[in-house]
Amino acid sequence: MGFGQKLEEKLKKTVLKYLEKGRPGWDIPHTLACVYWMKKLIKSEGGNPRILIPAIYLHDIGYPFKIMKFNPKKNLNLKEYHMKRGATLSKKILKSLKEFSQKEIEEISQIVKRHDDIDGLKINASKHEQLVFEADSLGQIDINRVKPTFTKSDRIKFLARFKKIRATNFKTDLGKKALKMLLEDNEKIM
Repeated sequence: MGFGQKLEEKLKKTVLKYLEKGRPGWDIPHTLACVYWMKKLIKSEGGNPRILIPAIYLHDIGYPFKIMKFNPKKNLNLKEYHMKRGATLSKKILKSLKEFSQKEIEEISQIVKRHDDIDGLKINASKHEQLVFEADSLGQIDINRVKPTFTKSDRIKFLARFKKIRATNFKTDLGKKALKMLLEDNEKIM
């Protein structure tokens, strides 16, 4: 069974209702940018779209709050919370769509539960987890698709941390090329 446009539209419509309650000006455009990058990564690197497309749509669904300040210590606790909550919501949403097997639901929710666990992903990321990590990361710095919501000073801090923690963990050829291009775009506007 494939992952067609009708199923994607159903999933997208459901997910957007949740994301509307999240971070204003961020969760929806960020997620759509991540989907864009995921489709490019699948085309270039392979992977199962029935796992990867839902995982990337659902990866930030666990943010029920409107945080917009850069605070690495506080944000770390929020990341852990949103991954656990996101995994639970993912199962609920995927079951309600009645289009996914239990095995697919478990794999997708596991990816959502781990997608921001950088240390854990460094050690033993599956191919699917790696692709979600890279699509999510690219969606965080894609200023062509997502207007930055941090202040300029917070954006500078965010990018410094991003380069140190996320950029060093890219493994795919396309991901590395896109990362370089997007970081250059960010540098130009700074």
